Amino acid sequence: MASTTAPTTRPMVSEASMDFLLIELVRTYHERGDAGRKQMEAMGFQVGTQLAERYTRDRARFTEQTEIILFLCKEFWLDVFKKRVDNLKTNNRGVYVLQDNAFRWTRNLHAWGPTDAEGEAALKAYGASCTHFPCGIIRGMLSHLGLACTVTGDAAGLPGVTFTLRLKGSTA
Repeated sequence: MASTTAPTTRPMVSEASMDFLLIELVRTYHERGDAGRKQMEAMGFQVGTQLAERYTRDRARFTEQTEIILFLCKEFWLDVFKKRVDNLKTNNRGVYVLQDNAFRWTRNLHAWGPTDAEGEAALKAYGASCTHFPCGIIRGMLSHLGLACTVTGDAAGLPGVTFTLRLKGSTA
C-alpha cells in the first residue's frame, strides 16, 4: 500500500538556472539606472519577506535583535547564498556590517572593455548593481522579523561584498 504522507523536502531550483536568472535581472535593470536599482531592491524585498516567512514558520519567535542578526548570518545566509557570512561587526548601537569575501552572485564577474580603465569602471558599476537585489532580500527578511532598517551594499572589493545594516532608531 502506498504512503499518503507528502515528502518533507523542499522543491529545489537548479543553482545554474538561478544564477542565469539573476545575471539577466541585473543586466536588464542595470541599464535602467536609478529606477532599475529601486525596482531590484523592491523585488528583493518581496523575496526576502517570503523567504523569512518560509524559513521561520516552524520556529519560536525571536525575542532579541541579536538573535535575528545571528539567524541572518548563520542560517538564512547559508540557505540563500550557500555559505555563511565571513565576518560580522557591530558598533552595538544598531549598525551591523556583514562581509562576504566570495559573494556568490559576484564571484564570477570580470572586467570587460576596450581599455583596462574602462573595463574596471564597468566592473565596479556592474558589481554595485549586483548588490541591490540582495540588499532588498536582507531588508525584507529583517522587516518581516520586526527589524526596520536600511541596507547598503559595497562591492568595491570584488568578489567580496560588504553589507551595512542600519536599524531604524539606531544612535550611530
